[in-house]
Amino acid sequence: MRRWNYERDQEVPEEKRRRRAGGRTLAVRPQFPLDEIYITLFSERRVYAPDGTIHYEPIPQRAADTGVELLDDLRRMLSEGKSNLKTFGEGYGLTPSDVNGLVLALTGMEAITFRIAWQMRRVDELLRYTDLSIEEVARQSGVGSTTNLFYACHRDFHCSPSQRRRHLRQANDLGRYR
Repeated sequence: MRRWNYERDQEVPEEKRRRRAGGRTLAVRPQFPLDEIYITLFSERRVYAPDGTIHYEPIPQRAADTGVELLDDLRRMLSEGKSNLKTFGEGYGLTPSDVNGLVLALTGMEAITFRIAWQMRRVDELLRYTDLSIEEVARQSGVGSTTNLFYACHRDFHCSPSQRRRHLRQANDLGRYR
């Protein structure tokens, strides 16, 4: 997953990224990085035809399975805006530490870190490509309340959700996906 230092407006080098989790260091690269298994909120993207007309095409392989049932179910749960990892694990008869270990082994991130990264990716999609209210972005992303969203944006991006929207949005982004 690419990490970005927004204070300096530059990418954080690979060697400076943390790969330790709970005192453990992964000896191998994760089998399923978040960038490869994230399920986008959108189902179609805008395409411009050579004659200048606009139409929407389905996004290919939007929710392709990984082949790991637990991970696929976790991805579906998070894409529905649900975020309770304890309840998720109980459905499989797993303790929170079991879920944490499995998610760590598969993604290279502890379960809570994976959930937060997923939610913040969803926040970025909603802020950049929609005009939803901040309250609705918080609800649809799984973050919960506007207060939670404000604190999460300050924690991860050092700005408010509105500032984040202005930072992310580029020309023609609104309506690019639906």
